[in-house]
Amino acid sequence: MIICLGREFGSGGHEIGKEMAQQLGIPFWDKELLDKAIEQSGMPPEHLKKVDERKVNPWLHRVWYDVQDKRLRGKTANEILFALQSRIILEEAKQGDAIFVGRCADEVLRRNQIERVSLFISAPFDKRVERKMELTGKGEKEVAVLIRKTDLQRKIYYEHRTGRSWGNPSNYDCCINSASWGVVHTAEYLADLCRRAER
Repeated sequence: MIICLGREFGSGGHEIGKEMAQQLGIPFWDKELLDKAIEQSGMPPEHLKKVDERKVNPWLHRVWYDVQDKRLRGKTANEILFALQSRIILEEAKQGDAIFVGRCADEVLRRNQIERVSLFISAPFDKRVERKMELTGKGEKEVAVLIRKTDLQRKIYYEHRTGRSWGNPSNYDCCINSASWGVVHTAEYLADLCRRAER
C-alpha cells in the first residue's frame, strides 16, 4: 500500500498522513525525506532546508561539488535535494507499504510505474487561517500571508517538477475537505478508502 498525499498549507495534511500511517501500521515520510536526504548529501543542512518543496532560480544559487554522490556534483541544492528525495521515495516504495507527504512523490512513482493511491487534502482558506492561528499563536494577517506564500511555493514547485496542475482533482484518486470532518475522522475515512483500494 503506497499512499501519496498532497496538501494545502494549514489543511492538516501532515497530521492526517501521520494518523493514517498509525491506523494502517505503515511507515510515514514527510520531513523524514528531507532529513534522510541531508544525511546522504553531506551538505550543510541549512542549504537543503531552504529549498525543500520550492523552485528556486538556478542562476541565483551556487552549485555544489562537495557532494557524496559524484553524479550530483556541479548541481544546485534544489536539484540535489529533488534527486535524493526521489531516490529515497523509490527505495522505500520498493521495500513495502508507506505514506509519502508532498515532494512530488505521486509523480516520481508514476514515472517509475509503481502503483499508488494519490490523495489531496484541502480546506477553505478561512478555516486554514483559523487552524494555523490556533497552532502558532500568530495574528490573522501574518498567517494569511504565510498560507498564500507556502501554497504558491508548493504549486510552482510541483508544476515545475511534474508538468501537472497542483491541486487539480483530475490528478488525484481522491480530494477531500479536511475542515468538514477534522483531522482524525478524515484520516479514518482515507485509511478505510486505501484499505478498500488494496482489495
